[in-house]
Amino acid sequence: MKKAKGLKWTAAALVILALAAGLWTWWPQGDQGLQVSGKEFQVKRGTIRRMVVSTGTVKPQVGAEVKVGARVSGRVEKLLVSIGQTVKAGQVVALIEHQDLEAKLRQAQAELNADQARLVRVQTTGPKEIARAQAELTEAKATLDLTTLDYGRQEKMRSSDLVAQDALDRAREKHQVAQARLKAAQAKLNQVRHTYEQDVKVAQADLAASQAKLATAQVNLDYATIRAPIDGVVSSVSTQEGETVAASLSAPTFITIVDLARLQVDDFVDETDIGLVKLAQKAFFTVDAYPEQKFRGEVEAIQPSAKIVDDVVYYPVTVKILGDYQDKLKPEMTATVNIIAGVRRDALLIPAPAIRRKAGKTMVYVKREGTVVLVPVEVGWTEELRAQITKGLQEGETVIIPTSAPLTSARPGAGH
Repeated sequence: MKKAKGLKWTAAALVILALAAGLWTWWPQGDQGLQVSGKEFQVKRGTIRRMVVSTGTVKPQVGAEVKVGARVSGRVEKLLVSIGQTVKAGQVVALIEHQDLEAKLRQAQAELNADQARLVRVQTTGPKEIARAQAELTEAKATLDLTTLDYGRQEKMRSSDLVAQDALDRAREKHQVAQARLKAAQAKLNQVRHTYEQDVKVAQADLAASQAKLATAQVNLDYATIRAPIDGVVSSVSTQEGETVAASLSAPTFITIVDLARLQVDDFVDETDIGLVKLAQKAFFTVDAYPEQKFRGEVEAIQPSAKIVDDVVYYPVTVKILGDYQDKLKPEMTATVNIIAGVRRDALLIPAPAIRRKAGKTMVYVKREGTVVLVPVEVGWTEELRAQITKGLQEGETVIIPTSAPLTSARPGAGH
């Protein structure tokens, strides 16, 4: 009896030692099948995508974030918006006191009216003066013609001693006076015309200056009414009612408006992956606020200059957001970006959690001929929870994701 008890104890001890050896090495050296419990999945063919995974930040596109400020100095009379408020382009967001600007506008308008009246007066009186000078010139020409005829006739008559010398002298004197009068009339006409032209130019210049002054006064008055330049949401307010702003070298910022319909993801791709990224590649990303939703995107730009963070080289990549996500996406959200760098169809696929790495080998639990064996495999692309198997498995085989450690095992690589 004692001998039997000793044999029983020895057998039990051997079993315990065997189990201990199996648990320590994960698989013993033997041909027995593994006792593995877990979920079974069939090896299937399908499409897998090569993903470049990186981290970025949601940012406004160029021109989608605008700082709205004042271009005239004065006291803030009204601030009509608050943070988070939606505004439309052209909507009034603030008012600056503008009584002095209105006074300058009225003064500029009065000067414009005076200059307009002056130009009208010049354009009315000038032609009249020119007409009078022209009439005097015409009369002088007629007088000269008469005196020329008379002087010629007197010369002929004097040569025949038909008139006295003093008659010829009087005719000559009248002719000379008529010539001088014609010359003076021509000079006067030229002067009147020149004066008119100059007066018109001066009046027109004064009118243009007053028009510019009025336009400036109107613009300054308009500047006192601050409007939203784009559609968007007010993201910050930096000025309050009653504050005095001084628009000197730069316009003081009142509010910042962001157009949430024009966002992008500023992504940073590791240098080891940047060679896989191409323009127009499709992408999707998630944010912490909505971890279950995938937002669609597309690679829009790849910057040639790198950014180094903690001795790691990254390349900035701009991902254009495809779709309307205004109600969810906000600037500065952290985005986990997946860029689709390639697609393989008819690939042999298994769940990625089924892959085990032991002793430097990549293994998969496979159910074959009623037993479970560990099979070495070669893995191609991985995508989220799926992996491509390029060697070691066949379509239709059953792989297991174990939920417990195996009790016994066959030698690794059994089967295919």
